[in-house]
Amino acid sequence: MIERKCPACGAMVPFRASISLLAVCPFCRSLVQRKDLDLETLGESAQLQPDGSPVLVGSRGSYRGASFEVVGRMQLRTPRGFWNEWCLMFDDGRQGWLGEAQGTYAVSFKADAAVPALADLKVDSRVEIQGKAYQVREVIEAKYLAAQGELPFKPPLGETAPSADLIGEDGAFATLDYSDDPPSVFAGEYQAFEALSFTGLKLIEGWS
Repeated sequence: MIERKCPACGAMVPFRASISLLAVCPFCRSLVQRKDLDLETLGESAQLQPDGSPVLVGSRGSYRGASFEVVGRMQLRTPRGFWNEWCLMFDDGRQGWLGEAQGTYAVSFKADAAVPALADLKVDSRVEIQGKAYQVREVIEAKYLAAQGELPFKPPLGETAPSADLIGEDGAFATLDYSDDPPSVFAGEYQAFEALSFTGLKLIEGWS
């Protein structure tokens, strides 16, 4: 881990992951972009909204035998409520994501695959990602509300962008993200919360 001084308030901003290009200052919430040894302030992140998540930046867990640390978070709002995308840094050097919404959890990784045009997506239609068949479950608009910790890119805070949720066999899923051009695809699988073997979680009343 390295620390650099926030250009906005002078506080030390930690960068735990070598892949992190941006961090949110824990004191003034400035978005700080890392450029080698120079830091540039890009603006300020809005306050995170209470959503009842037990996960924290700094929590640790494991996925299919590989350990990871939660290093960052994007909070989005959809018509169904809040949605968290937690940035995961694996001990083996991989970077992944943990999606969390309405008590469901899914681990995914960015996939090198073509993304169909948004206009071509219809609910229940079929999409093939890296040779695997998926079904379009829904197409929604998500607003990027706030960020926390470290991220590998600058999130489009305050903006609304479409995305599509796809489901496959045996718990497989994929998300098509149209916030960038070209759009991105993230593929993975749903996971039971207990299967992720978390430590360092937020204490929530009623949990043992």
